[in-house]
Amino acid sequence: MTGALHRGRHPRFYLTPSQVFLAFFAMTFIAMACWSFADPLVAAPDEQAHMIRAYAIDHGQLGHQVPGSDKALVDVTVPISVNFTKTYPQCFQFRGAVSAACAPAFATSTAPVVTDTYVGHYPPLYYLLVGTGSWFSAHVTGLYLMRLASSLICAVMLALTAYVIARWCKRRVLVAGVAVAMTPITWFLAASVNPSGFEIVTAICLWTALTVFASDYVDNPPRGLIAIIGVAGSVLVLIRGLSPLFVVIIGVIIAIAVGPKRLWALARRRRDVQVAAGAIVLAALVAAAWIFTQHTLNIAPDGAKVAPGTSEYEIMRLVAHHIRDWIREAVGVMGWLDTPMPHWFYDLWYLMITVLFVGGLILASWRVRIALVATAVLSVLVPFVLVVRQVHQLGIVWQGRDLMPLAVGVPILAAGMWSKSRRSRSLQRSVSAGLVGLVALLTMGAFYLNLRRYAVGRSGSRLFFLHRGGWSPPTGSFATLAIYGVVTAAIAAVIIVWLLGTTRADDDAFPATS
Repeated sequence: MTGALHRGRHPRFYLTPSQVFLAFFAMTFIAMACWSFADPLVAAPDEQAHMIRAYAIDHGQLGHQVPGSDKALVDVTVPISVNFTKTYPQCFQFRGAVSAACAPAFATSTAPVVTDTYVGHYPPLYYLLVGTGSWFSAHVTGLYLMRLASSLICAVMLALTAYVIARWCKRRVLVAGVAVAMTPITWFLAASVNPSGFEIVTAICLWTALTVFASDYVDNPPRGLIAIIGVAGSVLVLIRGLSPLFVVIIGVIIAIAVGPKRLWALARRRRDVQVAAGAIVLAALVAAAWIFTQHTLNIAPDGAKVAPGTSEYEIMRLVAHHIRDWIREAVGVMGWLDTPMPHWFYDLWYLMITVLFVGGLILASWRVRIALVATAVLSVLVPFVLVVRQVHQLGIVWQGRDLMPLAVGVPILAAGMWSKSRRSRSLQRSVSAGLVGLVALLTMGAFYLNLRRYAVGRSGSRLFFLHRGGWSPPTGSFATLAIYGVVTAAIAAVIIVWLLGTTRADDDAFPATS
């Protein structure tokens, strides 16, 4: 291995890329597990439908389409205990002031019952992975194991992201871009049974690997980096119905950033690049076959209604009015969109994104500036066009989590393309360390507010974790808060020490090997 110590450097803090992978896997998994226990079951959007789907597919059922449902509903057979997820959250669902203590005791019967799910036609990969938790139990334990399985696979993707940065990144500010991209809603969804979380963290991994490639390795990328791009891209296209579209858009944006001719020249001479691209294309074909034969894009019409005869201009105005809500939801509106953060919370997060975005525009090349602006515009334009196109059939159906696979590219691409100028390197590291610290504080605050909402309601006691009463997670409120705080602080500390803990001006990253 070629390393910093082998080149005669003596940084204050050093981990090998493999150690970085293991450390971040352990820390992010523990953090997500805290989220998994801090939320009552079915606290995430559509979690009951996803749990039923995961149980069914891991017990050999694809289900049968319900006649007359516009191919959006699928019937499956599950235990009564699993089907109970449909009614369990009704007393606190959409009611942010109501504690989850109102929920009834969870059903324990394993007698089979036929039920429907509106996600039964979604791509199966995510459900096959998280449904393994149901092999051990069909009761509450099995449902929490599904959440932990989701946390596990998401932690793998985040650890792979950290590995890419540790092994190949030459611009440390990129780690701040990844931190800002990991908004609280990402942690919340990744720790729930909902494929959106896995889609977002996989997109973060892909964006990070492609940004490292585009910033410094276009003409001679390491084989390992190309392999990770191939794996992340192949997995991403298989997660949700719109995932293949997002991968295509990401690919086009990276082509703009580096130049199509350079990419074509690289693909012609490198077999590993051809294999990685071929794997993504093959996975996309498999995804497309599933999506169109199983009617994945058919969605139950449950969005805000638009009156018949409404003009196109008025429709666009109505949809545009929701964009602000989507952006806020992409940062963090927890629960069933019933647990918003304080206004200043969103303002601080927008400020962090703005710092990275403006820095990217100032310090990057013209090609990257165009790619960066395109990423920001498309993150809003794509959902706008999709919603307008189907508004009469579905209503205004969209949430902030749905635009995240594109939106996470804004802070990541912006940060990853900052100049390597030695004059500004110290400032960049200080800014990055400050952003990472602020992200950690805000994320801990979001975790606390989210747990408080379920324990005693949004207006309940601020010291709810010190007394009995209300709802409490299986791991206990105080212990869950304490563990999450320690782990989040540890993640931030490791990153900040790495950012500031070396003194050599040319020691810009962990050692790179091909």
